[in-house]
Amino acid sequence: MTIDEVNLEVRQITLSDIKGFHSLFCEVNAEGSYSARSNPPPLEVIERAIMQAVKKCWPVYVIEHHGQIVGSAEAYPESCCRPGGSDSIGVLGMQVKREYRRNGHGSALLSAVIEHCRGAGFTSVDLSVFESNKPARSLYEKLGFTRLEDLPPCTLACGKIEQPIKMRLAL
Repeated sequence: MTIDEVNLEVRQITLSDIKGFHSLFCEVNAEGSYSARSNPPPLEVIERAIMQAVKKCWPVYVIEHHGQIVGSAEAYPESCCRPGGSDSIGVLGMQVKREYRRNGHGSALLSAVIEHCRGAGFTSVDLSVFESNKPARSLYEKLGFTRLEDLPPCTLACGKIEQPIKMRLAL
């Protein structure tokens, strides 16, 4: 049976998922192609964020396969991400293990997060994606995200210069 033949459940994150979420974040970050961060946040930072998300019922979702977190998507209120940010704008983050990509898992995660954001009263969801990440941009556009602006170029840990794009989905 291949991964795309397996029906993986999308569910809200729980406190027992913290280490698995962190492990996924570290693995995707280590690829060096999807984040301007040279290192993922420490486990303690992730733990605090997930504890707050669970407590406040924020839209943080995971996909688990054989006891391993293989994908996640989350939208934290912008006010958590930057001073003066809005409580009604969600800032999206997403990670999917390489071997689980392009099988509909990202779309399933995003759909769950978007529906949760609508129900929670968010007015929009923002994200940033690299210009070179055509599969992700295509997925976001298919779900209704539109390009807002180009953000300042950044240099990845590997030395590659990337052009981040800010996209938004109005809810």
